[in-house]
Amino acid sequence: MRFLSTLFAVCGGLVMMSSCGDEITNEYITNETNIYNKEYYATVLSNQKEITEDIRAPFLKKGDTVAVFALSNAVSQSDMAAGIATLKSWGLNVIEADNLYKVDGRYAGTLSERVDGTQKLIDNPTVKAMIAARGGYGAAMTLPFLDLESLTSRPKWIVGYSDVTALHAAVNNLGVESIHGGMAQNLSNSTTAESLRKALFGEAEGLQIATNKNCKEGIAEGRLVGGNLSLIYSLGGTAYDLNTKQAILFIEDTGESNYSLDRMLTQLKLSGKLDNIVGVVVGQFIKMSQGADKSVEEIIASKFADQDIPIMYGVNVGHDQPNNAICLGRRVRLTVDANNASLKYVD
Repeated sequence: MRFLSTLFAVCGGLVMMSSCGDEITNEYITNETNIYNKEYYATVLSNQKEITEDIRAPFLKKGDTVAVFALSNAVSQSDMAAGIATLKSWGLNVIEADNLYKVDGRYAGTLSERVDGTQKLIDNPTVKAMIAARGGYGAAMTLPFLDLESLTSRPKWIVGYSDVTALHAAVNNLGVESIHGGMAQNLSNSTTAESLRKALFGEAEGLQIATNKNCKEGIAEGRLVGGNLSLIYSLGGTAYDLNTKQAILFIEDTGESNYSLDRMLTQLKLSGKLDNIVGVVVGQFIKMSQGADKSVEEIIASKFADQDIPIMYGVNVGHDQPNNAICLGRRVRLTVDANNASLKYVD
């Protein structure tokens, strides 16, 4: 499989192959007496180089064909009806993945059905964008079996958030842009839907909020990458470990304990993933459980306190409504001053 040869190149051959199949063992070593020593960073992460490619799919126009795909939790026809109607109202032709209404436990079909249904859409030259049905869980397990390299020569927009972060990381690591935005199941909010439409049709300009006490002033330029923090964390040390070199990192999450947030950010810190970022954009952290922990704001601030980088805190992007669309993998300028914080696309 292609992903294995890629792994050998990324890891410099330091890969242990299991006799049971395509399994990878990647040992992560830490030393409590010297936790920030780069000598101990994960092999995959230490071999990542800054991504300079910016491969962008053509923006949509009326009459284009888009597809609804399902890599994660199962959905019903009633779940999809309103979202598909919204896409059609934009003048788009909508087709559905073969597995869209399949059910295998929590998933939209078996692993094979989800991979095959999605790959067929990736390979279909008439499909200009692929909008996820919903999130949940299951996208990461499909990555080794998807051929995503064709998107570097025939790019198309991959759209979604939450569990779709796994797919965003994989395509962004190839230098391909994608859209973190509303999915077919949750396009009922008019602001969410219009923001996605603008992103798909090339009308998006970025985001702007009033500067608040959690922001940190500064200016930075870099690729915007990231998504759901739990997914970024779960990909650590794998072939799909998100490349954050000289990038602006976006994070959001839902339904986590505050100590889990601390644990995930600590792992990113210890692995070195935060060392070379040039800015941070913090989205929606909702339905969190504080307990005896520090607040979300305090935890996030503590993890970036030693870095002189701008932080834009509190954009309406994530699991709440409205969920504004942002283009991942694209070069952006992050500007935070005493009055306003803005995220603008450079080109």
